Amino acid sequence: MEQRTHRTSQTSRTTLAAAGLVTLAVLLIPAVAWTRDAAQFYGTDMGGAFLGVYLPARLMALMGLTLMFFQFILSARLPFIESRFKRSSLLKTHRTAGKAAYLLVLLHGTGMLTFDLISSGEIFLYLENTVGLIALVLLTLAVLAAWFFKPLKLSRKHWRVIHFLTYLVFPMVVWHALALGSTVNSVRSLQILLHVFLGGYVLILGYRLYGVVRSRAVPSK
Repeated sequence: MEQRTHRTSQTSRTTLAAAGLVTLAVLLIPAVAWTRDAAQFYGTDMGGAFLGVYLPARLMALMGLTLMFFQFILSARLPFIESRFKRSSLLKTHRTAGKAAYLLVLLHGTGMLTFDLISSGEIFLYLENTVGLIALVLLTLAVLAAWFFKPLKLSRKHWRVIHFLTYLVFPMVVWHALALGSTVNSVRSLQILLHVFLGGYVLILGYRLYGVVRSRAVPSK
């Protein structure tokens, strides 16, 4: 019995370490791509706003988007993940990734608006960045609902509706990045990564919808 428990514990640690390495490797893709793309600008006379606000805001967007994708994976209740990790651990990691992703996306949006104001004295709104702002507002609503779930006394039904906003946000953010992202459009590996994210999102969404339809099709006893 003790040997079985020890083997199970060792397997869990190995799986956790492997998952951590995969996550780190995926996060390094946008980080390295941004570093290589941004390095050409530092040491030039591009200006403090560009170097200190605009370029870092681009990195925050890439890292935030990557964490959002991992957040979807953690909350999808995929059998091969659920069977290897405790549900409580998955939820804790899901919340942590969500907070970090939201903070990065918020700083990205704020940084871009600040750069517009500093460089030109006004904020430019067009389709691509307007979609990004709408996504940020929807994500903010979902985050506030999660943080103040108990004080607001939200029902499970209301929570599901609000949580669904995050499923609307992700494709909007990916489209925003593909249409407007300077680093994404200049680095092929990032374009591929974002299309992989989008494909994974579609599969996860299809899996979740299939689960909902299947559960409703089963007659209650």
